[in-house]
Formats: sequence, structure tokens, C-alpha cells
Amino acid sequence: MLGPLEVLLDGEEVVIPAGKGRVLLATLLLRPNQFVSVDTLVDRLWDGSPPSADRAAKTLQMTVTRLRQALGPANCVSTTTNGYVAEVGDLDLLRFRELAGDSPHAALALWRGPVLRNVSSDGLHRDDVPPLLAERLAALERRIELDLERGRAADLVPELRTLTAEHPLRERFWAQLMIALYRSDQQAAALEAFRQVSDLLADELGIDPGPLLRELHQSILRAEPDLAVRRDIVVPQQLPPDLLRFTGRTGELARLDRLLPVGNAGQAVVISAIAGSAGVGKTALAVHWAHSVRNRFPDGQLALNLRGYDREEPMTPHDALGQLLRGLGISSGEIPADTTQRVGLYRSLLAGRRVLVLLDNVRTADQARPLLPTGGRSVAIITSRSDLRGLVALNDAKVLRLSVLPPDEAAQLLERVMGADRARAEPEAVAALAELCAGLPLALRIAASLLANEPHLGVRDLVEQLRTGDRLAELEITDDPESAVRAAFDLSYAALPPEERRMFRVLGLAPRADFTPQSAGALLGVPSKRALSLLRALSRAHLVEEHAPLRFSLHDLLRLHAHECAMAEESEEQRRAAVVRLLDHHLHTLDRSYSILRTIRAVLPLTDRDPVVELADFDDKSGALSWCRREHDVLIELCEFALEEGYLEHAWQMSCAMWGYLYVHGSTEDFLRVNTIALSAARRLANRYAEGVALHALAMTHKSTHNYEQALDLLHTALRLRREIGDERGIAVSSAELASTHLWQGHHDEAVHYYEASAEQWRRIGNEAGLAMSTNSLAWTLVRKGDHARAVVVAKEGIELQAKFGEPPPTFKDTLAQAYAGLGDMAKAVEIYRDVLGSDALSSAGVLEKVEVLYRGAQVLNRTGDRSTALSCAREALTLAQRSGLAIAEEVRLGLEEIENSEESHPADASP
Repeated sequence: MLGPLEVLLDGEEVVIPAGKGRVLLATLLLRPNQFVSVDTLVDRLWDGSPPSADRAAKTLQMTVTRLRQALGPANCVSTTTNGYVAEVGDLDLLRFRELAGDSPHAALALWRGPVLRNVSSDGLHRDDVPPLLAERLAALERRIELDLERGRAADLVPELRTLTAEHPLRERFWAQLMIALYRSDQQAAALEAFRQVSDLLADELGIDPGPLLRELHQSILRAEPDLAVRRDIVVPQQLPPDLLRFTGRTGELARLDRLLPVGNAGQAVVISAIAGSAGVGKTALAVHWAHSVRNRFPDGQLALNLRGYDREEPMTPHDALGQLLRGLGISSGEIPADTTQRVGLYRSLLAGRRVLVLLDNVRTADQARPLLPTGGRSVAIITSRSDLRGLVALNDAKVLRLSVLPPDEAAQLLERVMGADRARAEPEAVAALAELCAGLPLALRIAASLLANEPHLGVRDLVEQLRTGDRLAELEITDDPESAVRAAFDLSYAALPPEERRMFRVLGLAPRADFTPQSAGALLGVPSKRALSLLRALSRAHLVEEHAPLRFSLHDLLRLHAHECAMAEESEEQRRAAVVRLLDHHLHTLDRSYSILRTIRAVLPLTDRDPVVELADFDDKSGALSWCRREHDVLIELCEFALEEGYLEHAWQMSCAMWGYLYVHGSTEDFLRVNTIALSAARRLANRYAEGVALHALAMTHKSTHNYEQALDLLHTALRLRREIGDERGIAVSSAELASTHLWQGHHDEAVHYYEASAEQWRRIGNEAGLAMSTNSLAWTLVRKGDHARAVVVAKEGIELQAKFGEPPPTFKDTLAQAYAGLGDMAKAVEIYRDVLGSDALSSAGVLEKVEVLYRGAQVLNRTGDRSTALSCAREALTLAQRSGLAIAEEVRLGLEEIENSEESHPADASP
């Protein structure tokens, strides 16, 4: 690499064809043994102007194949996920970097001429070659320093005059020239060299020489005998040790690689985005990446823990600058007392140098800003539990937000720490352990170390301990409490302002860590606008995550910590009030959605709502359904939580208020869960009205699974109870449901009896909406009974009643269509179905209702010869039925098979 690109195998040159293959190999070898992304390779192969993504990818694959063929036995190119790597050991570039520090003479001897002169690529020579040349110059400076120490000053003067002419802004060469001239008894020439570089810097950059040249100048004027370039040859190597078992983060490492400066950029790049929650592995990632790129920073690596989140006070910029200057070789006596002067000296020392500065555990942008290098090609990499927006806004920092590890990488980390054999013996337990650790690297490493240090402790045993015990207490190393998960979270929590601390801890009172501004505001008792501001502040502190627009969550371990803080700092009265507000937010919003989704519904005696509790915003059926879908899992868990924790009014009312949504988009399992909750809560409250409502709903659930006997028992109990307490509406509803259950069993006479009783009850209490529903159901029963003539009359009556409230639902028209089909008037039946199947009303109907209409419409259409539309409707019906676990699914499947096996384009006889 250090000259023309050459590949040697057993001393013989392997010919690499010119063109893209040579560019590809050079690009990979410039990053030896490192992942190189497809994006980087495409950029280099086409000099930043690639063709379409598809064409570029195909050409790259073909180029790799041809390169491997050309290399033959010398092939070193391996494929990785979304990229490639050149796996090499015997490479002059690697050898040069090994020798450059201690043996610069030998290192420089490896250079054979202009780098990659036989590789045609503007991008490589613009962006990748200059850093190599900078490494060579740094090695050359070190070689000259050694030659000066060996007394070769006079011999070096011609070379240094050439170097200062070629690199006029590189102050170290000028300093070495002044030293060489002075030691060669040419004091005047040394002073003249200082004047030359002073004029040059003033003319070119408008600056004075740095402190090194100025102090050398004064030393020469004083004719000091022991003149040497002392400070500028210090090459700090302060990186903490890398983790041998560092795991995962491939994507994040690649992103950091892409942020490295390229070309001759005159401004330092700041990478301030290893930001994330406590224990997420920010420092580990920063240190690992820093080690992987340290060779690109030949002038050294500085590292400093700024104690932003620590038991001790955060380090001030003044003290931090003192440590950094000492790392650069400045003695304590030479470090200025004034902070501004320290900043100036620090930046002057780094000007023109290539240094990596790792600033760990930063708390604020103001703490880090004075420590950022400027000019040259230095890089600052910063870790913080904050996202340091000030650095993004004012210093062009790039942000990399670090989250917990995905399940596969979490399991891999456990395996690497505890041992592969042990992990592979219990793979399911390892996956469970990774989940209990929430994918948090600190928790994973602690758990794995507990297993590694206790060979008799099984993975399943530890999983059980974490599930049943105090999980945060278990995730602690006995002799190192500061490394505990809880201790790490405590530091983040303590750094928050009081109102943000309270917001964080009350979030731990919810059973599920998924919040909107309205639900979080209800918990805290503040308006949603203020809650959003606090949530965003917690997000910047990486204690919550905005996983979707205006939806916030926190992983399990943080939720446990929040709950602990709430239990310790909130009174029982405060905790209960917060939970009640949260439940009220969901209950009252659910009830609002129920009133929009169902025109006939039970009116719930809702709990009193604190005025500060806001409801979700929606005005129509679509908005109500969207909110319910988003909150589905939260709502189910809140119902269960309310029952378990004794919020019984909320438990039964929330469960009942979910029916409007579940009727449209629910599953049998969901219905069974919430209705069982409602009945349990009602009975514990001894609330007979609520018990009647829950018994009725639970019966509906059992009927949908064809458990008719249990459904009838529950309904008779509900009807008897409702008669006893005078629940007039409930009597009509339960009578109708009894009729429906008998109808499903084929008991047509009983069904007619109860539907007529239900219609009469609705008529008695003056409820025309209920009367319309029971009338339509009676008509459908008559269809099933075979009394089609009466069915047509009753169905029309039901449609007329329903029309008073708007467009009749698809079921009403379905009933009339089936009545006409039974009479043999297929033309009218088809006309009705075509109108229904293309309507908006069907798309927003309940799942069961939609399935039945689609299925029955398919049968009629198939009988009249429209097999194509019939197949489409039947297939859609089957998909919906199977997805929702409806008992009718098997009947629909058989009906679909019938249509598929029927002969095409042969209309059926018009007789019934």
C-alpha cells in the first residue's frame, strides 16, 4: 500500500487488473481487517456519483467476484452483513503503524513512492490518501527528533529546509529546523527561520506562531544550552482498555466510521452522539471504536472522565483542561491559571495535529465545549446521558443515540461472557435472561458474570431469581456496588430537576410503560402540553424513549426503578390519586369511543373525572377506532391491573366500555378476558346492575365460541337479575341475546318468541333504535325458519325504523336480501348485495357482521353466476374470520371450497 498497490504471493506478484477491482481492493486494504459498508465501497468505486442503487449493488458484487478470481490463492476479501472486509496480516501499512512510534526509521523505509499511484480514483486520492501522508509526516517528525537527539543537527538542516518549504504551515518542522540551526552554531539563521514562519503564518492565516515556536525563539535569544523540542513530541496514549468480549453494535460502529473526517477538512469533527441511558454501553462503544481507529491518530489519544453523572461533583472545564494539558506534556508549573488561557494553549497544542479526544460521561454542552479541539484533523468523541443539543446546534456535533441491544445481540453477549457451552446448553433460559435484563448491556454483563463466577448456578435458576425477587437488587456485583444497575439509574435520576424527577417516578405506577402526553399528564396531574415538555426532557436524558410520534416508553428495568422511586417518595394517597387519574383518562376516552362506535349501548355510570385529566382527540368513527387500535394492549393491561389492585369501578366500566371497539376489531380471546374481569369486579362490588351487564356480555362471548349451554345459563341469570332490579333496557337486550343464542342452535320457535318479547320491551320503553335492531333480528329468524314472505315484511319494517337514525347497517340489508333470495327473487337479492358490498358502511362494520355479510353475499352471487366476485368475498370473509378466531371460520372455509369447486358461468335455477 505504501507506494504502488502490489499483491505478492510467495514473493511473486499477483496481477490485479486496473479499474474498479483495483479501487475496491485499495479501499478495503486502507481499512485492514475492518468492516467496510457497501455504501462506502459504492462511493469510492464511482467517485461519489454512483448509478441507481440496484445497478450499483449488482456491479459491486460482480467486481468482488472478479477481484477474488484475480487474487486466486491470495484472496483476502470476505463478505459480511451489508459489506466486506479484507482480512490481512502481512501488510506494509500495518507494519508501518506498528513501527512508527518506536522505530520511525524502519517504518519510513517501507514507503516505496507515491501512495497508490497505480490506482485511478479521485475519491481515494482526495479522501483516503491524505490521512496516510499525515501519518508519514508524523513518523518523519519522530525520526528527525531521534536524529537530533543523536547529534545529527547539521546533517538535518538541508532536509528540514526542504520540508518547511513543502509543508510551510507545519510548525513542528519549523521548530526542528530552528533547533538544528541553533545546534549547528547558526543562531542568527535560527532566529531568521522564526521570522520567516511568523510572517508566513500572519500572511496565510492571520495568526501568531504557537507557544512552542515562541518559547523556542525566547530560548534561542537567551542562548540556552539545552534546547530541544520537549513538549511537542509527547504522544499521549490514554485510552482505557478495550473490552475483549465487546459484542454487537455493528451498525453503530459503521456510523461512527462514516463520521471520521475526510480530505483536508479544516475543522474538527465532533461526535457527540454516543448518548443513551445509564448502562446502555456508551463508554464501551466509544472505547472500542476509539481502539479500532487509533492508528488514524498518530499524534495520540486523550481520554477523560468528566464525572457528569457520578457520586462526585462533575469536573469543571478548568480542571479538565489542566488534565488534558498535562497529558500533552505541559508541566503543572507551565499550565496557565486562567481558564481562557488554558483553552488557548490546549487548542494551540492540538492545531495541526491528529489527536483523538475521548470525553466520557459529559453532563452539559458547556462542560464539553472548551475541551473540543479545533483545526487540523482531530476528533472529539463524547459520551453522555444527555443528547447535548447545544453542541449539535453550535458545534455541528453528530448524534448517535444508543438503545438497548436487540434480543440476538443480547443473547450473544451473555454467551461470550458466561461461556458458549453453558449458554448453548440452555438456549431458552438465555433468551429469557436477556429479556429480563431488558437488553441493557450493564445488566447483561452483571448477570453473565454472576453465572461465570458461580458454576453451580444454572441459567434457569438465575432467571427464576430475577422473576420472583428484587430484580434490581439481584443485578449487582457484591464487592462492586457502584457497578450495579440501580446505582447507575440513581445517578441519572438524581441529576434531574424536581418536576422531571416526579414525572419519571409516577410513570412507574402504570402497569405498562407506554404513554401519550395525555396519559402521562393524567398520572402527574398536569395538562398534556406540560407533560409533553417533561417527557421530551426525560427523553433528552435518555430515561424515556419516544418510540413513535407522541408515544413514550421506558424499558423494564427503568420502569422498575421508577416504581421504586414512586414507592419511596410518593405517599399512598398521592400514588392512588395518580393511578385513578390514569384510569379515568382511559375509561372516559373509551366511553367516548363507545358512544361513537355503537348507536345502541349500555350507558355506564362513569367515575367522576378530575378536570385536569384530558381525553384523547377524535370526532368520528375512524378516529375512535384508530385510538383504540393504538391503545389496545395498554387497555387490556389496565383492565387487569384495575381488578388486581382493587380499582373495581374502573375495572368493570373499562371492560364494558371496550365492547364498542372489540365488537369491530376484537378477538374472542379479548372479549373473554375483559368480560371475565367485568364480572369479577361487579361481584366484588356487589353491584347488581354491573353484574347483569357483565353476565350478558360474557354470555355473548361464549355464544360466539358455540358454548351455547353456558351462554344460555348466563343469559337466564342476567335476565332474572335485570327483572329483579327493574333494568328495563337490560331486559330488552338480554331477551334479544337469548333469542340469538337459540337461533344459533336452530331453535327457531324459541328465537321468534324472545325476539318478539325484546321488540315489545323496546316498544314499551319508547326506544326505537333498540326496536329497529330486534325487528331486524326477528326478520332474520323468520328467514332461517323459512317464513320468507313475513321475513320480507318485517325486514322492511326494521329498515324503515333504522333509517330514522341514518344509513341502515349492512346486516339490515343482508336480512332483506336473504328474504328475497328465499322467495326466489334473486335479482332483488343480488341488487341489494352489490349495494352493500361496495359501501363504506361494510368497511367499518364489526368483524363478525362483516364476515357474515361477505359470506352470505358470496353464496348468492355464486348462485347467480358471478363466481369471480363470490370467490373474492368468500376469501376475504375467511381471512377475517381466521384472524379473529371466530367460530364461523370453519363454515366459511367449507363454503369457499364449495364455490371454488362449483362450475363457472352457470347461473343457478331461480327457485329457492
